[in-house]
Amino acid sequence: MADEIRTDVEILKRDMEMIAGLAGKFDLAIDKLSAVSVTVDKMLAVHETRLQNNEQQREILHQRISDMKKEITEEFKSLKDENRKQHAFVSGRLEKLERWRWFVVGVATVIGFFLAQMESLTRLFG
Repeated sequence: MADEIRTDVEILKRDMEMIAGLAGKFDLAIDKLSAVSVTVDKMLAVHETRLQNNEQQREILHQRISDMKKEITEEFKSLKDENRKQHAFVSGRLEKLERWRWFVVGVATVIGFFLAQMESLTRLFG
């Protein structure tokens, strides 16, 4: 029985040495995982910062596009109003010219009629 106890103690010693070796390996693995975790945290922080910067730039671009859209719309309205005014002005002038032309045509027709009838009028009054 004493031999069995010694054998059991020796087996237990050997098992404890193996467990101590495994514990050392676990400690080393935990240290490496901790280092990887810190590196991943740093990478995530960098990516988060980049994402925030990209989001801010996107918002700035969106605002600029919206502002430009408003400016372009206002400019088109202004150009449309100016075009409408110029069209009305040119139409008014054209209408006056047409009236003047028909007046001149009418006067010329009357004068032409009287000149054509001049011979008849001189016999009648003369």
